[in-house]
Amino acid sequence: MTSKHLLPVIRLVGVSPREALPVIELVERTSREVTVERFNLVVVRGGENLREVLGDYWTPESSDFYALHIALESPTIVVRLDVPKDLLTASVYHELGHAKLHGHRRYYEISVPRDDLPLRNAAPKVLYLLSIAVKDYEVSSYLAKRGLAHTQWPLVKEMLPLDPLPWEELRRNKLASALALAAQLKPIFFSLPLLSEDPVRDLSGAPEEFLEWAIKMAEKLGKDTIQNVRLVARSFSHFLNSFVR
Repeated sequence: MTSKHLLPVIRLVGVSPREALPVIELVERTSREVTVERFNLVVVRGGENLREVLGDYWTPESSDFYALHIALESPTIVVRLDVPKDLLTASVYHELGHAKLHGHRRYYEISVPRDDLPLRNAAPKVLYLLSIAVKDYEVSSYLAKRGLAHTQWPLVKEMLPLDPLPWEELRRNKLASALALAAQLKPIFFSLPLLSEDPVRDLSGAPEEFLEWAIKMAEKLGKDTIQNVRLVARSFSHFLNSFVR
């Protein structure tokens, strides 16, 4: 391993060194392909151990991830050992992409003016969902540009097709629509840079006007993550007003 790809801290939780070695080698090799430097690695087995590792960062959704990136004092990748190998490998590429692009606390403490997302108590949750969608789009775009789009196909197959939702019923409630649409934006934005020339076909399940909005929105994103999140939040609020009936 070269001096530019260092793991200052390797922590094993519920995992023996022998079991962790293939994961450590995978992460080291992948970090060179993604060109990310100086991050910490935690290899963990089991939901309770994952909860212990994440501490205050743990949420009920955490158990749905195969690997995670946390921007603490330095970027930290948490890799679960108790998941299918193809999904683990794809997730390692994805989370190292976050370490490359979003390896600082400021990318996880993004705020927007209240008027840009006037959703009362639901605003923080919706903003969180929109921000992870934007950051996932940036990672998928980065991996695609490096010729690594193929590494993400196990995750694409896991996320698509989108879960069907009662959209006509949701349209009657602004807060419910906001949460449902924001949640679906994550798999949409994650997948867009990795799909064929007909993403509407591949992303069937979401309202067509929402897909059209998402595709146009993605084309407007620049290189500044924080500005991208704020741009999406403002535009999402306008779209929501036209979506609710």
